[in-house]
Amino acid sequence: MFKVLSSAANGKQAGALLAYVGTRVNEQGEKRDIEIFTDSGQGLANAQDRRGFLHQFTETFQAQLENSNFIEVRFELAGDVTDEALGEALNAAFGSKPFVYARTGDSVAVYGHTGERAGPLAKILAAGRANSRSKALDKIEAGLDEAMGKAGIRAAAEVTAAVGNERKAQYFLQKFIRAHEQVRRANGQAVSSKQPTKAAAAIFEEWRPQLSGRERRNAYHLLFSARAGTDAQAIMAAARAVLEERAPGHKFVLAHHAETKHVHIHAMVQARSADGERLTFYKADLHAWREAYAEKAREHGIAMAATRRYDHAMSRPYTKEHAGAYKRAQHDPRYQVSDKTVARVEDKRQRRMDSGLLVANGGAIAGVWQQTAAVMRAAGVTGQALTAAEAIGKNVLQVHARRGGEEPADARSKYGGGPRLTPSFLSHPGTKELTRLIGATEMAQTPLEMRQKMARVNQALDEMRDTLPNAEQPRFEQYRDGVNDKMHDRLARLQFEQQKGAGGAGEATPEREARGRDLPARDDTRQLEASGPQAEKARQRVQQQKDSAKQKGRQADEQDRKAQRSQDDEYER
Repeated sequence: MFKVLSSAANGKQAGALLAYVGTRVNEQGEKRDIEIFTDSGQGLANAQDRRGFLHQFTETFQAQLENSNFIEVRFELAGDVTDEALGEALNAAFGSKPFVYARTGDSVAVYGHTGERAGPLAKILAAGRANSRSKALDKIEAGLDEAMGKAGIRAAAEVTAAVGNERKAQYFLQKFIRAHEQVRRANGQAVSSKQPTKAAAAIFEEWRPQLSGRERRNAYHLLFSARAGTDAQAIMAAARAVLEERAPGHKFVLAHHAETKHVHIHAMVQARSADGERLTFYKADLHAWREAYAEKAREHGIAMAATRRYDHAMSRPYTKEHAGAYKRAQHDPRYQVSDKTVARVEDKRQRRMDSGLLVANGGAIAGVWQQTAAVMRAAGVTGQALTAAEAIGKNVLQVHARRGGEEPADARSKYGGGPRLTPSFLSHPGTKELTRLIGATEMAQTPLEMRQKMARVNQALDEMRDTLPNAEQPRFEQYRDGVNDKMHDRLARLQFEQQKGAGGAGEATPEREARGRDLPARDDTRQLEASGPQAEKARQRVQQQKDSAKQKGRQADEQDRKAQRSQDDEYER
């Protein structure tokens, strides 16, 4: 198993993580140092060596990101409010966040720091609150109203502006000082308006230490584990090989924690190398690390295969929130929880298989188990474990066939053993590749490139059609028509842009009608050359479409010239 357990943002956290990796508690409850090894193979035997390594390890660490999100809020006060009471209420509403404010009668303008992301707020304000379904601004205003109310002042808050980067934040602060008289800081001190630019820069520098934001991930805590009885040194060598392959140039340390039955190798690795390359651990990256770990383990004589949740058709994992809601519902009948949450928790705890995954990915799941069995045989594993892996692969394939509506392998053999038919094109193994090819058509820049990509898409569609049952063919053809419609529309747009860039004039022909302009018929995207009467008819049809498109273009040009002459005459009059 491979996991990313945690991350470290600064030197202090990295030191604590290094201490955890390199320190264990013995049977008497006393902490003792254990062997840890660096990326160069050097052992860190004492505290001085570890401090020296930590100093080099943290050289690539980056400072935490600043939260430069600011909002401008207008309060309408209800009743008489003294300046002193107003200052106390605003400090209670904004807490420890820095702000400035200006009062004009019963209206108070505030420019202050916020923990919310200002970018989405600015988009909502620019588009108009009536045109957005987001409740982010409403929540901010309700929170400010409530905080002011607790301080004894009734006021209605309205967010009027939001900025999300340092340059704009400082500029809006300068505008705020210029636009309002008697601007005051959070402590009530007046702000000079004689030199707004300098005043804004000085205030922002004072605020900077308080603009704490999201911390960077400067180091990762990784775990490489294996079943009890596995050779720990082999796992250590495999883990080192994985880090050298997947994180070249990144410093790391490794240590074996031997107090558990399972083999556990803990590692701490830099998130950013000396060359500036950063590690990422998205889902695809995690699976790539698992595959590399399994490969290196096999090279060291350990039977291991990389799998994911859907490779076992296991139920979806549940979160702490799901578990808490499920537990409260068990003890308190007044607490309601959805059936989906109950099913998710119980399915995972009882290790139930996901029937949807079996239907959609049964073939792939069976292939993974067959691969696992092959790895075990190659490593010399025998007995019940190998038999179980082979049986699971066969059983998953049979369940997949029955639930998906396919005929079992024995029944198919009666009819000559033809190609296996997939029950639905939606669960076809080639759907993922087809989706990728269709997405690639959106990246085409020229009509020629678009035609080539269309040909690949239609070739994939042909291959998929040959493996579908007859009952699924009508739905598939309808889907195919929709895909080709979109691709032809894209091709027509590219042709018009190319013609326009070459000096062409006139309005764009509607996309559905523009297909005849220098492109083959839909059937010809897969076979550009044909022979016989059909080819002649196709060429004539294409030529007619071209002539029609040219005629429409000439008509549009003539209409444009007439409109221009009319506008010129009107201007002269």
